Amino acid sequence: MVKIFTLPANEGDFIWICYGENEVYSHILIDGGTKECGEEYASIIKIIDERKEKIEALVLTHVDYDHIQGAIEGICRISDDLLKRTVKKIYFNTCRGIRRNLKETREFAEGSDCVEDQICVNQNYKQYSVGDGIKFLDLLSEKGLKDRLVDYVVYGEIAILPNDAIIRFISPGEKELIKFANQWEKYERENEYVQYASNLDMVKKNLADLMNENLVSDPSINNASSIAFIFEYQSIKLAFLGDARPSVCLQGIKKINDADHLEVDLLKLSHHGSRSNTSDPLLKMIKTNNYLLSTNGHHKKVPNKVVLSHLLKNAGEKGINLYCNYDWYNTEYHEKYFTLEDCKEFLDTKKLSLHLLGDQALEIKDGCYIYGEYGMF
Repeated sequence: MVKIFTLPANEGDFIWICYGENEVYSHILIDGGTKECGEEYASIIKIIDERKEKIEALVLTHVDYDHIQGAIEGICRISDDLLKRTVKKIYFNTCRGIRRNLKETREFAEGSDCVEDQICVNQNYKQYSVGDGIKFLDLLSEKGLKDRLVDYVVYGEIAILPNDAIIRFISPGEKELIKFANQWEKYERENEYVQYASNLDMVKKNLADLMNENLVSDPSINNASSIAFIFEYQSIKLAFLGDARPSVCLQGIKKINDADHLEVDLLKLSHHGSRSNTSDPLLKMIKTNNYLLSTNGHHKKVPNKVVLSHLLKNAGEKGINLYCNYDWYNTEYHEKYFTLEDCKEFLDTKKLSLHLLGDQALEIKDGCYIYGEYGMF
């Protein structure tokens, strides 16, 4: 059995995977959302510890605030001993890890900063006073987790987990990591217009008409370095794309899959449904009718309506299920995201089925369930 909890994380990602049999589970945490998610992140780790179970993989896909701040905040709230007995591996690409693994074959900018040194915890933590910063890697060291850190993750690699579960990494590539190590971007909320294409004009158009609109490429160096992977357990396959570039994921899939396509039971859309992080070649390569979207709508920036139109175009008559952890289509867009024609052609005919996740399980396939809250686990 697999349970997927796609937790409310504002504009970010915060996903908890449990897999196992007979009510005994192993666990994977993917990102931790924004800082406000820290308390819930800590609560989940405590629940896992109380069950005497393990976090086999704690994955931080990349450095952007809406993916890692909640995780860092949560780690701060947990005792050293609890973390050491619960967390087995942390997957997080660092500049030092990249440079160490590629120094024999690649040149790196002399004296350039390491992004991990800029990730600081600004809170009252042990001997640190409010306003002082403790670097993230120093925090891991103090918590006794430094030896659990896998700081170089590249596509083509696999992680073998208990009970024959597998993580197959499909992003990033070596080229993306080299660029990231040399030119990583400081994420500024004020600069978000660079990260997202405008969605306001698109929502006035019909989904059918938008199928002819082009998808675009994401210029972000940070997003290009994002970890993405396929999780496999028994007959269940799930794709989690972080904020990765589709072109990189395509290259990564070719490293792990010889066939002309890869069938999965669920695909978590990259970058919250941004227009620049989905492509038709990727949708043709990863075959599914079930898509997961993690976003609150983020000031009407996502999901880009062109992305939904291309999901429908590639699905054909089968249609798609879109699982959401917020009802952004009502709250953020005030029920104006879909036109009357959209409703008539896609929603009323169930070619597009919207599913708002809550604390009740929705079945993806036999033995695979998805939630938006964990309630009484």
